[in-house]
Amino acid sequence: MKPTFHAETVNDPLGDPALFLRLLRERRALLFDLGDISRLSAADMMKVSDVFITHMHIDHFIGFDMLLRVLLRRESPLRVFGPLGVTDAVEGKLKGYTWNLIHGYPTKIDVYEVSGSQIKHTGFYAENEFMRLKIGTDSFKSIILQEEGFAVRALELWHGMPVLAYSINEGVHININKEALASMNLSVGRWITEFKHALRTEASDDKIFNIDGKQIALADLRPAAIFTKGQKITYATDISPADENIEKISEFAKDADVLFCEAFFLHAEIDRARERNHLTAAIAGKIAKDAGVKRLQTMHFSPKYTGRENEIIDEAEAAFRGDI
Repeated sequence: MKPTFHAETVNDPLGDPALFLRLLRERRALLFDLGDISRLSAADMMKVSDVFITHMHIDHFIGFDMLLRVLLRRESPLRVFGPLGVTDAVEGKLKGYTWNLIHGYPTKIDVYEVSGSQIKHTGFYAENEFMRLKIGTDSFKSIILQEEGFAVRALELWHGMPVLAYSINEGVHININKEALASMNLSVGRWITEFKHALRTEASDDKIFNIDGKQIALADLRPAAIFTKGQKITYATDISPADENIEKISEFAKDADVLFCEAFFLHAEIDRARERNHLTAAIAGKIAKDAGVKRLQTMHFSPKYTGRENEIIDEAEAAFRGDI
């Protein structure tokens, strides 16, 4: 089965946090956090449609300027999602530059700020020199972005201030049974995208598709579809090791295919971890075990462990296996 998402960290575990997630069937990508993203090519940055910020510490947000520089003149807007204060942070970045020559640029940045049970939408558009435009406020429960093939959920946690964790969930994964197509004398083509869209949107069985010069109803095409559980990827970093946070993220990451989770300290430094509002490797492993995730990908190690990265990884994996 071909996956829908492919996610990888931009930097090594000692570098700034940033997760680049490709939507494999689209020329599109999502970014989770905006630390140093200089390792991404301009072509990859141009694919980014949405950015999901956990919080605005410098190692999670400094890459905004680089992304903005690449996206100037792009027709499609950039959406930025984040916790309380993200709108002011984006505005502050934009106010650091002079924009008197960009009125004809198509660049648009739409910011969605989560605060408790509300999400506030603000626009910053090149046509008016990125002046703040209040667009509206909606209620917020869990889903921060809903699209046809997937949803992104956000969870508010604590890092000495509100931070967000994110999960991207593919509701159902649809693959095509090529043997079934062959039995119907049909070839793979662009119609497959329309077919999957019809299935996801529960179109009527009498919907007609024009394929290879034939007119075929959706009902007759259904045997060519294979439905499986969709992917789930969870991203969580910079979290206080308080019991409430651990319980929340364990439930939030439940049954994820991959949990990308910070492991800032070894557990021998749990007192320091509590003081700095970060997880230890052992706690990251326990969260992954309790959540029943398929794979744990640790990230965001303290620089003090340079040359000792394997100690972090080994501790987290041991806790994930239940050995400690």
